[in-house]
Amino acid sequence: MNDKITIGTRKSFECAATIAHLAGFEEYNYENSDYSSYDEYFSKYMKDKRVKKAISHYKKLRTFGFSYDAIANISIYINPDCHTFRVNDKKILKENIQKRCGDPKKFLKFLADFYDATDFETFYQSQLPVYQNAVDLFLQNKDNLISGVSEFEKYFKTEVEGIYISVSPVIGQNNFGTSFKDGKNFYYEPHYMAGYYDLDLIIHELSHPQSKILVDEVVKNDEIMKLVSKFFTGEKKEIMIQQAYGTPEGYVNELINIANTISILKNFNDESYVSLHIFNNKMRRFDELKELTDLLDKYRLGEYKNQLEFLPEFEEGYLEILEEMSDEIKPFEFSAEDTKSFTLLGKTYVAEYCGFQDLTGFQNFTMRKYWRIKNAYNDFCNNSTYGYLPYNNYPFEVKEGEVYRIEYLMEDGSGYVMYLRSDGTIYENEPITSVFYAE
Repeated sequence: MNDKITIGTRKSFECAATIAHLAGFEEYNYENSDYSSYDEYFSKYMKDKRVKKAISHYKKLRTFGFSYDAIANISIYINPDCHTFRVNDKKILKENIQKRCGDPKKFLKFLADFYDATDFETFYQSQLPVYQNAVDLFLQNKDNLISGVSEFEKYFKTEVEGIYISVSPVIGQNNFGTSFKDGKNFYYEPHYMAGYYDLDLIIHELSHPQSKILVDEVVKNDEIMKLVSKFFTGEKKEIMIQQAYGTPEGYVNELINIANTISILKNFNDESYVSLHIFNNKMRRFDELKELTDLLDKYRLGEYKNQLEFLPEFEEGYLEILEEMSDEIKPFEFSAEDTKSFTLLGKTYVAEYCGFQDLTGFQNFTMRKYWRIKNAYNDFCNNSTYGYLPYNNYPFEVKEGEVYRIEYLMEDGSGYVMYLRSDGTIYENEPITSVFYAE
């Protein structure tokens, strides 16, 4: 791509990830991916003792958290021959290969045996057209990627030595923000899904190593982690476990990285696009994300040498955000159906009640009510948006140039209000209304 960015595949990861697929790891058996070429080729080797041992070793490591990016992490330190390490320094290997990968030497032996037993080189060569198509997609977006990396460097105040993006069909829609150290230099070596290009996701994975520098200090702050743990319960914890962030530390790691990614996006995307990113991630229960991205604006717009220099302010600000959060359920009351007006940003508007919908059985909602806010569109047509709702979600005809209020009631008695406007926008071949900030 240029003197910093290379796109390709990493044979050691493809081999290691294939074992994970055969071992039944969910994240390497993505339901919408086609694994027929893998299953057809390797079915004839499943009775081989070396293959059985490799799969058994993976399953044992799984109990220690060997999953997702851990497989990518150790693979990066293995040469394409799948028999030797890229560095011989035991200290470097110990410091950079995650503990959940087990004994690196033992892992390498099982990988090498599997590689030999299955003639993995032949399978790898058969996959070259798939890899080439994935690489071509990156080449089509070359300028966009180079610009994104430039913004990444500016934000983190760092000079990138090298980036090797490894595209892989076996990881489905997962992406892993891994990196490689040879004792002298630091290289970003993320793994990315094949057949797809999204600069935001690439920036997200590139940011992980930089975010970790900040995260490693934040998780040492007992006051912060005590409050994070307080809110890391119930439904939120279950949702995070489903996303592979099953501990408070894992949550903070992903939260801060998302916040950093969004802060970088602010430099080359419009405000509505950034707001949508925040909204979507808050729906994933990264609850304090907007407040954290606002906090990081001080770093982004300031004269700090790096994020560590900003750490004291970040910790102080994050603590304030957490202290203002509440785990108490706030009762929500619907507006009466004969309500004739609402006040938005200090101005009172006439309202027309438009009916309700029973949402029982849909996630944790119970009901929503609708109002049409009259003569309000021109006042809010330029407000930032952060989500959308298709026309077919309304129990009445939606017209362009109108504003709506929707009140939601949840199963636990809590609720919230959203204001939406109909701009005539079409998304995925259907008309939508856009959620906008009205406070």
